[in-house]
Order: sequence, then C-alpha cells, then structure tokens
Amino acid sequence: MAETENETFEEKMKQLEQIVKQLDEDEVSLEASLKLYQKGVELTAECEKILKDAELKVETLNRKGVDDEQ
Repeated sequence: MAETENETFEEKMKQLEQIVKQLDEDEVSLEASLKLYQKGVELTAECEKILKDAELKVETLNRKGVDDEQ
C-alpha cells in the first residue's frame, strides 16, 4: 500500500482501470486474479479516502465562506 501513497487520485484510478481490464480480458490464473483483486480493493480504499478528504475540505471551505459573509 505504501508504494501508492504518493500517487495522485488519477494515477490510482488508471491502475484500477488496468486491473479491471486484465481481469476482464486476459486469461489470468486464480492466484494472479486474487492478487489483482486485492490490489484493486486497496486502490479503491485509497481513492475513497482521497474523495472523502476532498469532500470534507469543500464542506469546510463552504462553511467558512458562509461564516465570513455573516
């Protein structure tokens, strides 16, 4: 998981797309499929965290903007 820590959201999404493509199109062994699936789950969790952090930041900025107007 640490290897993807410094990657952007877009890079993580591209990796996820590649994993899905591999699982859909390539003949992958069960063991390789499980490793790809695990990596996909990890990337998904990282992307969800990035999105949640961004959402919280937007909400904070919106609240601050409303407070500044009053």
